[in-house]
Amino acid sequence: MQMKFKILNLKSEKMDENLNEEIKDDTTQTKSQKESSAGRDDESDEKADEGKKQEEEAEKEAEAKKEKGSEGEKKEIVKSRFKYMPNATTISMDIPHLFPKVYKFLFNMVKDIDIEINRVGPSFNYHPSVYYNKTFTFHSLYINYFIRKHLAAKHDVELRDRRAEQVIEHSECFETGANPKLKAAIEKHYKIFTDRNTKAIDIPYSIKVVSLSHAISFRERVPETEFDTYYDNLLAIVKYLDSLVYNMVEINPKIDCEYFRAEPNIIFDGEVVFQIKVSKLKSLDRNREVISSRRFVQLLLYSFAYYKLTGKKILKLVIYNPLLNYEYVMELDDIDYELFEVALDKDVTAFQIKYPMLYESDDSDETGSDNKEKVDE
Repeated sequence: MQMKFKILNLKSEKMDENLNEEIKDDTTQTKSQKESSAGRDDESDEKADEGKKQEEEAEKEAEAKKEKGSEGEKKEIVKSRFKYMPNATTISMDIPHLFPKVYKFLFNMVKDIDIEINRVGPSFNYHPSVYYNKTFTFHSLYINYFIRKHLAAKHDVELRDRRAEQVIEHSECFETGANPKLKAAIEKHYKIFTDRNTKAIDIPYSIKVVSLSHAISFRERVPETEFDTYYDNLLAIVKYLDSLVYNMVEINPKIDCEYFRAEPNIIFDGEVVFQIKVSKLKSLDRNREVISSRRFVQLLLYSFAYYKLTGKKILKLVIYNPLLNYEYVMELDDIDYELFEVALDKDVTAFQIKYPMLYESDDSDETGSDNKEKVDE
């Protein structure tokens, strides 16, 4: 069974009339300031003591805020130490050419670790229209956003997408500025995408439109051709995601550190980095029969960034291929983050000198493995 999506022809005047137009207002919580009062001379001893106590607490709170502000300034200084920051995807794809010390460290760490490979559902191929129209990247992004939406509904967490909001709010910088119908479509379907009352399997069109934001944010033009997907593939993805037993999910968190930008697909329970790689190949690489340990370098970088942000070590790394429904798992006993940081510092410092304006960007959140086939297929 296949589901057809006519979602890229956004020049059309006709839109779905039954789409949900309601917007849930974003509300921000503000912290109330703590009031303090000093005891007066004419008050009772009890009130004076209480006032003195409150005054001392206020002084402590002010001192704590001062220290916190100082720490924040230090962190900002550290973050601005490197003018040009690569992203995790760039580092993982370009090594060992640009980051030889990082490559050597990570390769030596994972080269002898077994990768567990699990078949988690039926396998599918790309719909012929994906081949004909060379829309591998857009198909991969759609599947990624579909997974995000389903996990958000499953765990009942707020779902937002930085790139969708960016191309809407700052449309003058993107294709959405020159194409108001495209902007209106993304804005309309983003409301449906983020609505907690909607389910991924019921709103494929809306998810597809919103997923265009990712490519638009990287100045890629939206293709005018249509492509289809198999509905049974979506059902298989839902079944697999529902089988996962985790209590908490972080969806596409921004966990930049002072060395690189990082936006992993998913983090479960603060213990698992979960990355999506859409490919028709079991190995995820055209010239390999089995998956390479190098595929986990990107996840290891996310693990390091998460450690710098939270102090928690993530030792379980999972890659999921939703097209063939394979799961690849690597579990580590430990990671010497301090030693790794030494190598990372040296490579990123050298990066400032050799390639000062080459790769500065947000993390691309690369989800496809077959994008190079656009040239060959």
